[in-house]
Amino acid sequence: VGLPLALSFADRGLDVIGVEREPAVLEQVAAGRMPYRETGTQELLERVLASDRLTTTRSVQDAAGADHIVLTLGTPAHVHIEIDMSQIKQVVDDLLPVLREGQSLILRSTVAPGTTDFVAGYLAKQRGFDVGNDIYVAHAPERIAEGRFLEEIVSLPCIIGGVGEGSGERAAQLFEVFGAPIVQTTPVQA
Repeated sequence: VGLPLALSFADRGLDVIGVEREPAVLEQVAAGRMPYRETGTQELLERVLASDRLTTTRSVQDAAGADHIVLTLGTPAHVHIEIDMSQIKQVVDDLLPVLREGQSLILRSTVAPGTTDFVAGYLAKQRGFDVGNDIYVAHAPERIAEGRFLEEIVSLPCIIGGVGEGSGERAAQLFEVFGAPIVQTTPVQA
């Protein structure tokens, strides 16, 4: 999910910092090889690497240089709607010291209802951010079918559930680059 999204943002003119903790994946990307199959992404990777709009790193803290931080993390399910939030919590903890006002944090992973509000509350508690004003937190769920990313990122409506006044609008500013309709909703509905 993360790499095709990063490549798609970069292909549309945005400068992207891609964070990946697996060195083998970073090595393959740097060598111009997609680490897995997804229709059309090998050509996209080659085009983006030639454009110099993608920087890759293993350090989550390097994401602090971005205005928008999109989290595409594993969220395995324990039971019906209970997910393992350990990866989300770890990344948010890693980002806490470097987050700044004006940034948006967008969950793109499959998460249970309440997760987005939990992240917003955690940022408010740990750093004193006024979510929706100082910093923006939203959920923009990934709903794209395997093998159809490039086709569906520009055609499927993008659902955005923002916390507080400005979070949904701020996330929409990022995702509108794809030209697909944007549907604003609550985080729980998203």
